Amino acid sequence: DKTHFDIADNAGGIEEDVARKSAFRFGKPKKFKFGKHTIGQFGIGMKRAFFKLGEQITVESVALNSSFKITIPVRKWRNKKNEKDWDFVFDTVGKEKHKIEETITKIHITNLKEDVKKQFIDPQFLIDLKNEIALEHLFAINKGLNIKINNDILFAPKITLIHDKDFKPSYWSKEFKSGLKAEIIAGVSEDIGEEGGWYIFCNDRLVLCHDTTEVTGWKGGRGKGGKEGKELPKYHDQFFRFRGYVFFSADDSSKLPWNTSKTGMDMDSPQFTFVRTQMIEMGKQVKGLMDDLKRERERDNPQDKQLLNNRVSEADSTSVIDVSEVMQYKDALPAIYKYPKNLLNPAPKKEVRIIYSKPLKEVNEAMEHLNVSNPGDVGSYSFDYFYKNEIRKK
Repeated sequence: DKTHFDIADNAGGIEEDVARKSAFRFGKPKKFKFGKHTIGQFGIGMKRAFFKLGEQITVESVALNSSFKITIPVRKWRNKKNEKDWDFVFDTVGKEKHKIEETITKIHITNLKEDVKKQFIDPQFLIDLKNEIALEHLFAINKGLNIKINNDILFAPKITLIHDKDFKPSYWSKEFKSGLKAEIIAGVSEDIGEEGGWYIFCNDRLVLCHDTTEVTGWKGGRGKGGKEGKELPKYHDQFFRFRGYVFFSADDSSKLPWNTSKTGMDMDSPQFTFVRTQMIEMGKQVKGLMDDLKRERERDNPQDKQLLNNRVSEADSTSVIDVSEVMQYKDALPAIYKYPKNLLNPAPKKEVRIIYSKPLKEVNEAMEHLNVSNPGDVGSYSFDYFYKNEIRKK
C-alpha cells in the first residue's frame, strides 16, 4: 500500500554466507558461480529494486544453517563519502540450525518513493500486477506454487491436453550443442478461443501465452506470414481446441532463445528457427483432427451421429503436472499425433441409385415419347413424375 512494501517466501531462506559473499554485494565476485536453470545471469536485480521502491529497507532471513537481519537506511548509506563504507552491515547473525518448515525470507520497505505510492494505491495497477505475475509463473502455479498479493491467491489458467487411450499428444525433443534443450508437446484441449495457441516457456517461465501469430508459425498474425504451405493457417474458431507447449531449458540462461527483455522470442536465433519449424509440422498433425471435427459438424449429421466430436467432448484432459511427468518418459507419447480416425462419421449420401428392369418394347416406347436415347433417363423421369404427382400433392 502507500506506506510500505512487504514480500516474504518460505523457499529455504538465504544463508548468511550467500548474503555476505554475493546477494548483498555490489558487482559480481570473481569466483561467483552462476545458478543453474535460473532466469537471470546474476539474480534479478534485488538491490536495485529495493532502492527504486523506498528509502528504508529491512531484510530478515532464516535458512537451514544460519539466520541474519540487515537494515539499510538508503539515504544515509548513499551519502557516505568513502565508498569503502558502502558495505552493508548485518544487524544480527545466527549460526543455529533450522528445520525446512522454519525457513523464511522477509523484506520490508518503507519511506516509499512518491511514484511508488501512487502505483500501490491504484486499483488497476494491482489488477495488472496480479495478472502479469499469474501468467509469468503459470507453469509453477500449475505445479503447486502458491502466490498471494495482499492476501489474494493468484490463479493461473490450467494448461491441459486431452490424453487417453484414443487421443495421444505428440512429443518431440532435442538437445543442442550449446546446452539448450527443447521439448514440444502438442494436441487439443477445451474449445476455448482465447486459450488456444502456443505456450512457450523458458526455464519454466512463461514467455508467450496462447500465441497465434507468425512468431509461432500461424499465418496472418502480426506482421507478415511465412511462405505458402510452410506455416499453419490463420487462427480461427476451427482451431480453438489447439494447444501446443514448448519448453526451453538450459543451465546457462544466456543460451535460452528469448529476446533481451525476456518478453518474447529471439527470431534471429537459429535454435528457435529450428524448433519453430518442428512446431509447425506438429501443429499440422493436430490440424488433421480439427479438420475432421469441422467436416463432421458441417455434414447433415444430428448431434448423436457426430461420433468424433462426441468422443472429443467426452475425453479426459491431462493437467500440466501430468504432462510434465509424461515428458520425462517420452516413449509414452508418439512422435505423430494420434486420434480415432475410424470414428469419423461418413458423409450422408445425397443420392442413391435405383435399378429396375422393364420389357424392352415398353422402355423403347417411353424413350421415343420422351425423346431420349438412354434408358436411365426414362427411369429418372418416371421417378420425378411419380414424386411430383404422388408425394408432393400430399
